Amino acid sequence: MNFEEFVNRIKESIRDYLPREYENAEVLVQEQQKLNNRYTGLLVLQEGGTMTPTVNMEQLFEHYNDHPEMSIYDVMQEVSSIIQRNQPGLNMESIFQYDQAKEKLFMRVSSAEKNQELLQNVPYELKEDLAITFHLAVDLGEEGLASTMITNNIMEQYGITKEQLYQDALVSSPKVLPATVENMDKLLRRMMLDDMKASGMGAEELKVMEEEMDQMISANPNPMTVVSNEQTVDGASALFYPGMLDQIGESMKGDYFILPSSINEVIVVPDDGSLDHKELKEMVNEINHTQVAPEERLTDEVYHYDTKERVFEKADRFQQRKLDQAIDGVKDAVKERLQTPKHKATEISL
Repeated sequence: MNFEEFVNRIKESIRDYLPREYENAEVLVQEQQKLNNRYTGLLVLQEGGTMTPTVNMEQLFEHYNDHPEMSIYDVMQEVSSIIQRNQPGLNMESIFQYDQAKEKLFMRVSSAEKNQELLQNVPYELKEDLAITFHLAVDLGEEGLASTMITNNIMEQYGITKEQLYQDALVSSPKVLPATVENMDKLLRRMMLDDMKASGMGAEELKVMEEEMDQMISANPNPMTVVSNEQTVDGASALFYPGMLDQIGESMKGDYFILPSSINEVIVVPDDGSLDHKELKEMVNEINHTQVAPEERLTDEVYHYDTKERVFEKADRFQQRKLDQAIDGVKDAVKERLQTPKHKATEISL
């Protein structure tokens, strides 16, 4: 069975595996264009305009082919389960009530270059080559974040400008997805202790391990800090929450580099003169293409925040800006020297 046959069979038969309230529902197969991703999706539109979660048919087909023991009946049961998942359906009427919708607004950040086609149809704000887009959190629970993207058409229905949408998202995003700023050492320490507890390690052994880790951290502190949100979902956007760049600068006690480890988090390290931005960029590039899934990659760039001038920019642009300022400083000093009145020389004849 090829992919087209697989999709058509599910589309034609899925209502037979759903409860009676779905008997008059419309089953749609549409190309879904998401940030960093595009796939064939199956969704069920119930009477009244309420949609169910979209099923990624390409992922499902791959899973089906990778598991020979899986029957088409098993696939239908899986799709039925996804469609009936315990989460509120998206009522198309409710999202157009902006007074209610703006409380659920949150931001995502992605590569503007990789998402050029999508960005033609949605409002966005640029930060260097990063695009901030706007979304509504339909549901946030144990099974993840269900959301819908604000398009130009939806914004027009709201009767608002992109500037208002952006300002409202700055207010609501920290409430919908609260930010986290955590030292890398403390983060790894917590994760390791949680794993040890889950494995059944006793309290005495845990205490010993905790003390050993604290000693290691004290002896060799890691300057890296991880910025994300409490759900670790689309957490890179937390970097642009109101005041966040300056807050990080205070904790770093100065300028810092920003390494975009994924769309879910960024890593910041102090710019103390010991790091070369070109080497950092090579590291980010290598990790992106060996450790990060394509749909979760942010960019291969390294960014910098100048705490004195409060400028977020690419690291290489920061270096060039500082070089230009130094050159301008030399020019001004030379110009001032040349314009300073000189003592006249007096010639005496003997």
